[in-house]
Amino acid sequence: MKLVRNDKQIKRNKLIGNLMTFTSLAVLGLGLYFAFQKDMSQILYSYVCLIVGFLLTQIGLNFVNRYGRSPRYDEILGSAFEKLRHEYTYYVYSSPVPMLLLGPCRLWLPIPVNATGDISYQNGKWVHKTKNRIQKMMGQDTVGKPDKEVAEASATLTRYLTEKGIPAEMHPELKPIMVVYLKETQLGDVSQAPYPVVELEDLKRYIRRMDREECTDPISPEVAAKLQEALANGIAEAVTEGAE
Repeated sequence: MKLVRNDKQIKRNKLIGNLMTFTSLAVLGLGLYFAFQKDMSQILYSYVCLIVGFLLTQIGLNFVNRYGRSPRYDEILGSAFEKLRHEYTYYVYSSPVPMLLLGPCRLWLPIPVNATGDISYQNGKWVHKTKNRIQKMMGQDTVGKPDKEVAEASATLTRYLTEKGIPAEMHPELKPIMVVYLKETQLGDVSQAPYPVVELEDLKRYIRRMDREECTDPISPEVAAKLQEALANGIAEAVTEGAE
């Protein structure tokens, strides 16, 4: 597998996340200071600081979760992709979509599932049962909205590749795949889910099987070269290679 990663963006956004987090703590502390003042007119300032501090906290957490955690989502998925053969290229923050895997037949859109508890898909809806109510309320422990994420990624990628001179009829299939990587996550019935849901240890095997058994329209070398150039987005980062 080849790896193309935008380290510059990762470092920048990690710094932004840390700054947002520290700033939110400072704003919340200021709100606490106003709350204990005898002058009741300053209570309004306290409320404003609490609201702004909460918003900054959520933004900071989003950046830290994506770019500051160790290992990051892309590194977790990369641990499964690294043993794929040389015809696969893994793009990390080098295109409009955070993570993409270009294979011999299609583009794979991995979606990390960071929800703990029981996950299933019933009657056209994701069902998530967890005891961690606080994290769920703060949006840090949910399935999220994969349908919306996939729709936005598909539209963005289609527009981007077209702008790079690759006509729509040459765009390969975009195949979303939801990846469960936490031991605290239990999968229920997801047989009717709109996208495949696999555990991390089964990810490489699933992708290779799909590209081997369900490859009706292989990507030609000419199209693959154009896709590789577009998805790398002119990044001068080193490309590491590995083969199983």
